[in-house]
Parts: sequence; structure tokens; C-alpha cells
Amino acid sequence: MKKNNATTTNIIIFIAILVFINLISISIFTRIDFSKGKIYSLSKASKNAVRNLEDRLVIKAYFSKNLPGELADARRFTQDILSEYQAYSHGKLRFEFIDPSDEEKLKQEANKNHITPYTIRVLKNDQYVVREIYMGLAFLYRDKTETIPIVQNTRGLEYDITSTIKKITAQGLKKVAMFEMEEPAPLKNAQGEKFSVVRQLVSENYELSTTDLFSKVDTTIAALIFTGVEDSLAEEQLYNLDQYLMNGGNIIFFQDKVKADLQNQKAEQIKSNLFALLLNYGINIKTNLVADAECGAVQVQRQQGFFRINTPVNYPFFPVIHNVNKENLIVKNLDQMQMIFASEIDTTKSKEGISFEPLFFTSDHSGEVKAPRLDISVMKYLNKNLKAMFNDGPKIVAGIYSGKFPSYFRNNPNYPEAIKESPEVKILFVTDSDFIQDGAGAGIKGNMDFVLNALDYMASDASLISIRSRETEYRPLRAISPTSKKIVRWFNILFPSILLIIIGILIYKNELKKRKIIGELYE
Repeated sequence: MKKNNATTTNIIIFIAILVFINLISISIFTRIDFSKGKIYSLSKASKNAVRNLEDRLVIKAYFSKNLPGELADARRFTQDILSEYQAYSHGKLRFEFIDPSDEEKLKQEANKNHITPYTIRVLKNDQYVVREIYMGLAFLYRDKTETIPIVQNTRGLEYDITSTIKKITAQGLKKVAMFEMEEPAPLKNAQGEKFSVVRQLVSENYELSTTDLFSKVDTTIAALIFTGVEDSLAEEQLYNLDQYLMNGGNIIFFQDKVKADLQNQKAEQIKSNLFALLLNYGINIKTNLVADAECGAVQVQRQQGFFRINTPVNYPFFPVIHNVNKENLIVKNLDQMQMIFASEIDTTKSKEGISFEPLFFTSDHSGEVKAPRLDISVMKYLNKNLKAMFNDGPKIVAGIYSGKFPSYFRNNPNYPEAIKESPEVKILFVTDSDFIQDGAGAGIKGNMDFVLNALDYMASDASLISIRSRETEYRPLRAISPTSKKIVRWFNILFPSILLIIIGILIYKNELKKRKIIGELYE
């Protein structure tokens, strides 16, 4: 009887402990994530975004049921990540999944929240049929609504959700401006723009405006993107650029030192008064083009018999950047960026009181071509071992200058009202304007991640950087020498066989030992 009472008591205590643990788990939530970059758990920035909610936020997930296999994972992942947001929000965020497919009223509600269906082709009864599905998120906060129209790919979903939460709960977006010179029609894309991709990305997170610098830049602009010039600026433009910096503005320069024309295989130095202004700040760009064995390829046409065929040629003036400053938040998690005709930053001309931090470099197998002979011909690199050709070591092609900069107009009698020195500000410099242009670097994910990271950093809103760049697409294997490759190959061939032989010998010796012991017992 006493034994039964003790068993009952133990069961009751065990159940009470389980209930207590579950009650605690409602308010205390954690997850252990061993993945590289912690990509399967929320970042600190995302947790803070929902912990700091001032009012209730409702997320309506409009997802169709019975999604095709390739899309079903997106629904499960979305539900898991929203559950984490809800757990960390202390009751301020809640979400619900809604399938509007079969109810007209729910379709109208989804449409009101700017979620529209899209059509896919699915295989049903041995034939393809067209089907409408919903896969969008609507965020409702006070009297505002924001949407993620489609969650087709879960890569970067945390960034999209957190940035949307920050956007809908903020009183107003930070302002940034983009400087653009009017370009001739042949240099524009079909829509008449050179920077439509960057413009679209930036405008999703900031209040974006453009300026030609013929008027004063608003001091409320948190950062200015300078998209590059190929000629001198008017003195008025230089003055407004200089005084924006003197008023505490931060500038991101994408500026070439050499103008290159791949089609005609010609390159020449850009002569602009902009470089005098930069030199006044302690920024000097060498008149060269960096060459790198780790590079992109170009297609060249070659005659073979009666036919002309396209042949890919590794082109060293299209450096692929893997070598970044792992100590800097902007680039430490970026795996790959692409530059097109970049020059080298000369760090020997920096001014006293101005600090410089490199951001990314070319590889160990780098070189250069210098002015005035800027030979960029393609065929000289056909079927060549670029690593044997370039051994100068890494070259700096982007970095950040910080400090109090002297005004370029401080001693100019025509501008007596000019502010003569800036407060503590930053200039981020990338020696390549193609880095952000449509049809060039703007098509590279790493480039666009860099631009957004740089803006967040320069506009003093760095919380999203860690989310955006921790999910990356390119994870290259570390290059090893031919000798190392042979060692690894023979190790893989011989080691399993040798290991089996050793195990066999040990088992055989163990059997002999057992037989000897058994024999001694029966003698």
C-alpha cells in the first residue's frame, strides 16, 4: 500500500514539474543554433525589434493550403520563424495563417491588404493545370499596413520581416540622397536609368531623393551616394558637396580613376576636379587598373574553320572579391563581390587626424597596369596562368576614411561663409562606379548587400546589417595547390584500405588470444 502511495506521489510530482516547465517556457524562449552564422534562429536585431514594440502588431499570413512540394517548405519555414518572433515579443506580436483561396470575403480582405494571388502550373492527373495561390504577409500596426507580397524563397526572409517591422513601427524613414549626372541616352538602360536596381533597393528602406548638387543638400540627409563622374564638376557642385560634408553629412563614393571601354579595348585616365577635392581630404586614388587572378570571365569570338565561336577568357580586370576586412561589420559576412575596372587606393597620402580602415582587397595574386599605358586587351590573357602572371599581393580597392575633414573652400575668398572644418564624419570610398550600375555590378547579390550595409552603417542604423549578410549564397572551397590535391586524393584512396587492414589484423590477433585462452582452459 505504501509502495502504491509513493508511486502515485512520484507521478504527481513529475506531472507538476512538467506543467511548471511548460509555464516557464511560455515566457522564456531560447534556441540553440550550431549553424554557421546562426541562420536558423533570430538575430539580436530581430529580437530587439519585437521586444521594443509599443503597441500590438498583427501579421496575417495569407497562404494557400496544399501547396506544391517545392513551395510547402516556405509555409513551414514562415510559420516557424513567425513563432519565434511571437515568442520574443512578450505578447505584443501575434500572427495567423489564412487561406483565402475558396472564400470571396477573404480574397477581398487579402486584396485590401495588398496581397494578390499569383498563378503557377502544377501537375494534376497527368496534366498541367493553372492554379492561383497566395503566399504573402500583411503587417497591421495601428493605422498602418505594410506587406511582403510573396514569400517564394525563404532566403533572407528574416531580414524582410524585421525591416518591415522597423519600417511600420518607425515614425519616419531616414533620408538618403543619390547624386547623378545626366547621362547620354546610349549609357542608359531601356527605362532611361543606370541605377534602377540600386534605387529600388534603397527606396524600400529609406526615403530616397536625387540631387545634381547644383543646390544645397538638405542637412537632414543621413547619407549621400555619389555615383561617379567622368569629367569635372561645376564649382557650385563641388561647393555643395564639400559643405554637405562640413555640415556633418556622410558620403559613399563609387568613383573610377580610369575610364575603360571593353568593347573597343581602350582605357584612359579620368581628369576631373573632383580628385583635387578628394586629395584635400587625404583621399588619393592611383591612376592604375588592378588585375587579379581571381576574376570574372568575358566572351570573345574566335575563328575556327568556317565558324566563329564564343570562348570564355578569365579577365583580370574584373576582380572577384573574397578578401574582406573581417573586423568591419559592413563586409565581414559578405562572401563575394564583383568589381569592374577598379583602381587602387593609395594610403600614403592620408592627412593627420584622418583614420583609414580598408574594407576589401584583391587576392594575393594581384597586379596592375599603370597610366599612361593602360593596356586592357583581352586576348593576351587567353589560356594563360593568371596566378603566375600576378604576384604583387593584395591591393586595397575600398575603405572608410573617418575624422574631421578640412573644407576644400576654407581659404577661397569667393566663399567667405564656407564652413572650414567638418565634425566627426565618414567617407566610404569604392574605386569602381560600375559596382552599382545596371547590367554590371548591380546584378551581383554581394554588391547589393554591400550597398545596403554601407548605407545602414553610414546612416547610423547598423542593426539590420547582421541579418542581411548572414545568409549568403556563395561558399567557395578554399583553393589548394596541385601537390595538396594529390595528397588528398591518395589519402582518400589508401586510408580506408589501410584502416580496414589494421582493423582486420587487430580482430585476428584478438581471435588468436581468445583461442589460446580457451585452449589453456581445456588442457
